[in-house]
Amino acid sequence: MRSYLIITFIIFMLAHDSFAQTQVIILSTKQFDKNQQIQLADLQGWVFKQGNNVDWANPHLDNNDWKKFKPAQLSAKLADDSGRVEGWFRIKIKLDKSFQDIPVGITRQLWAATDVYVDGLLVHSFGNTGNPYQAFNPMLKYAKPLYLVPEKEYLFAIHVVDYETLFTQRELRLKPRNLLDFISLTGPAFDNSVTSKTKESYVLGTLSISVSALLLVLFLLLLYLNPNQKIFQLATILNTVVLLAAISSFYRVFNELNYIAEKAIFLVANGLFLPVMHALTLLITEWVLKKKISWITISIVTLMPFTSALGHLFNISWPFGFVEAALLGYFVWLVFNSRQKIKKIEWTVVFAMTALTVGSLVWVFLHKYYLDSFYEFENLLKAFVLLSAPILLLIYVALSYKEILAEREAAAKNVIRITEEKKELLEQQNISLEVQVTKRTSELEKSLIELKSTQAQLIQSEKLASLGELTAGIAHEIQNPLNFVNNFSELSVDLVKDLKEEIEKSPLTPDGGIIISSKDKEYIEELFGDLSQNQSKINQHGKRASDIVKGMLEHSRTSTGQKEPTDINALCGDYLRLAYQGQKAKNKDFNATMATHFDPNLPKVEVIPQDIGRVLLNLMTNAFYAVNERNEDIERAVSPSGAGGKGGQPQVHDYLPTVSITTQLTANSELLIAVKDNGPGIPETIKDKIFQPFFTTKPTGQGTGLGLSLSYDIVKAHGGKLSMETTDGVGSEFIIQLPIQNNLA
Repeated sequence: MRSYLIITFIIFMLAHDSFAQTQVIILSTKQFDKNQQIQLADLQGWVFKQGNNVDWANPHLDNNDWKKFKPAQLSAKLADDSGRVEGWFRIKIKLDKSFQDIPVGITRQLWAATDVYVDGLLVHSFGNTGNPYQAFNPMLKYAKPLYLVPEKEYLFAIHVVDYETLFTQRELRLKPRNLLDFISLTGPAFDNSVTSKTKESYVLGTLSISVSALLLVLFLLLLYLNPNQKIFQLATILNTVVLLAAISSFYRVFNELNYIAEKAIFLVANGLFLPVMHALTLLITEWVLKKKISWITISIVTLMPFTSALGHLFNISWPFGFVEAALLGYFVWLVFNSRQKIKKIEWTVVFAMTALTVGSLVWVFLHKYYLDSFYEFENLLKAFVLLSAPILLLIYVALSYKEILAEREAAAKNVIRITEEKKELLEQQNISLEVQVTKRTSELEKSLIELKSTQAQLIQSEKLASLGELTAGIAHEIQNPLNFVNNFSELSVDLVKDLKEEIEKSPLTPDGGIIISSKDKEYIEELFGDLSQNQSKINQHGKRASDIVKGMLEHSRTSTGQKEPTDINALCGDYLRLAYQGQKAKNKDFNATMATHFDPNLPKVEVIPQDIGRVLLNLMTNAFYAVNERNEDIERAVSPSGAGGKGGQPQVHDYLPTVSITTQLTANSELLIAVKDNGPGIPETIKDKIFQPFFTTKPTGQGTGLGLSLSYDIVKAHGGKLSMETTDGVGSEFIIQLPIQNNLA
């Protein structure tokens, strides 16, 4: 009896398994959703076997060893070491009478490659399951037609191949709810929904990209016109990220991508640009409310892309959740802490951050709990998230400018009111002012006369100062030929004395003559020769002294204002020596190197020599003064006692005071005279004042401040230009540029 029961149980179980493997799933049009789609992936009649064999599509195959397994139960656990998931699904389906005269189709929404067989015949391939493997792009695809007869059984066999790697879609890691769209049976309305979804995607994609691009151009223009406005800098950065996010989000709508490119675009849009856009909106909100950016916001902006990449690539989502929570918490604290000070227009930026946050949270909520609604409103939500913050930020800028214009208009009206009030007062005061003006005019005329007299005295004082510099130089310069005259005169006296002694020593003839021997004759002739040579030297150096005095008189003489042909090289050489001797007259220990670089082909130039001489003397005197000051500063610095080595051993340093003068005829017939020194240079802060009247760098009492000003006017009166090049701590160079109108060889 027990054996009979066991045999009966075994027969019952085998019969039950056989029935389970061959049961037919009956479908009705009542199962259609609003888009006429029946999801097949979660039906109970599916069986599955891992691996691949083309014979598994045979409707007469014995599949008793296949396990009950639905496509919605696919998992990454089925992947081999290379990440490949491969297997076959089988199910028997029959359409009821409600499908009479209704064309049906089949569609897929996942990237896995599949071959669909009906009663052993391949009806459609989605992607390529062979070699090379090619995933199927399911974006906005119409259903493939199926020719099924109602009330007839059909065996569906589906060959599935997918790859689960780091940079692929990793769809098999999704929840079973996400896998329900693995394969669906559709009616005619499904293609209409695809058409509608395609149009919506094109419209919203075009709108998002074009509006974000237009906003970026607008903020770039505002930034160009207002480069120092922080809000325009931040808004430009935000809109750049928004435009990139819009392009990467909707790019696949306009261009069909392969498996890897789709994943890369998805990661860039959702894993980089959208989180960074959210963080940048927080940054702008903080700057508008606080006028500063805290380390908290900077940390959130920095961590957002990294934590988002962890979530999208490795399914490690808690770091991103932590950063997102910190972002929302800090935003709430920021608004709460500033609520009493927030202006009306600043609430626009707060609303921008709020709208972006709410849109992002709705996006995540629908994707997690209401996937059908998410697919329906995905593009609309995406466009809202992308454009809400930039548009509200633009409104904030517009309102800010409106407020500024209103304030300026109010200020202008106030100015007009005050002006009207003061107009009457001014009219009354004008009468009294006219009386005062008449009185003051006479006083000013008197003051002007006194001022002109004072100015003339100052100019004459500057000329006298220049003459003093010249006289000191001439005194030292004339000392040299006078020394020669004195020396040769004393030598001539000694020669005459020797000659007289020789004559007295000679014997006399009876008639009173002198008897001179041949030896004495030669000596006397030698004395006469030396005496003659001394007289020649005395005459030469006397003329040299006369020329120096003549030059001094010409310099001191009032200028006639007449130009005359002048040897500029000779003029520069004379005044260089005189300026040097003038400095030595003030400081006997002063020594400097004088370097001349004269153009040998320089013709005579039509100038007023007295005036140009004053300019040269002034520039050279200033140059020698500068190098002397630097030399004394260096000596004081290197001296142990700080006294420049005076009273002790002389200090050694490598500084050599040098003043050089250069003349040059340029290619465009222009005369250049450059006076250069290696003094301390002129500080940057006073370069613009150097040619102003009464401005001087010398100590009080040592300069009138008119030298360079008068020199500038003299050069300008000659139709030329006086300019300066200087480097603080290196030296200065003054350049005279004179046009050559009439050249004389």
